Amino acid sequence: MSNTAQKIDLAQAAKQMRVPRLSGRERRRFRRMPIVVGGRMLDTLGREHDCRTADMSPGDVRILAPVIPNVGERVVIYLEGFGRVTGNIARRGDGEAAVVFDFSAHKREKLAEQLTLAVNKNLGIDEQVRAPVNDGAQFARIEFESGEAYQGQILDFSLNGVTLRSTKPPPFIGEWVRVGNVYGRVARLIEGGFAVDFEPRGRFPNQS
Repeated sequence: MSNTAQKIDLAQAAKQMRVPRLSGRERRRFRRMPIVVGGRMLDTLGREHDCRTADMSPGDVRILAPVIPNVGERVVIYLEGFGRVTGNIARRGDGEAAVVFDFSAHKREKLAEQLTLAVNKNLGIDEQVRAPVNDGAQFARIEFESGEAYQGQILDFSLNGVTLRSTKPPPFIGEWVRVGNVYGRVARLIEGGFAVDFEPRGRFPNQS
């Protein structure tokens, strides 16, 4: 057996998200992940603005920038670690905007793989944990609002959530947890574990 746990199959994860075109309903299937990277945004006049992401999914991204184009305008964004993405401003607020991507299904699949890799890193999978019974098992640190924390085995995950196995008593449905560096809420219980739906936040609700 390898000395390190196997990485999650990025190609398979992307394949499960494969869609030819994203409608408004389909975009809502993807919960944006709190992935923060810097970048540069070009507006329709070719002007360049510094920006950074607040959260992102394979279908859209929320960006923060000192200058925000108008709703409906097309922008080109160069993001560190992700490359060039394009889309239209769907919503705008004070210093932020939601951009809906308009690129091809192939580009979306590639972005899904990149996001999956980023989530894999944020989950804090312990590559040094060896599994004498379950070859290739992946583990992550699970932390609760109470301060309790322990290791759990990752059974499955996507950009929307993760399913974990643990010998500890199960948490309550709706309880907030942090898996690695990703926050979410317990969505359902399974035999010997529970599933967590990710939420785009960077702390527990009771933290200031």
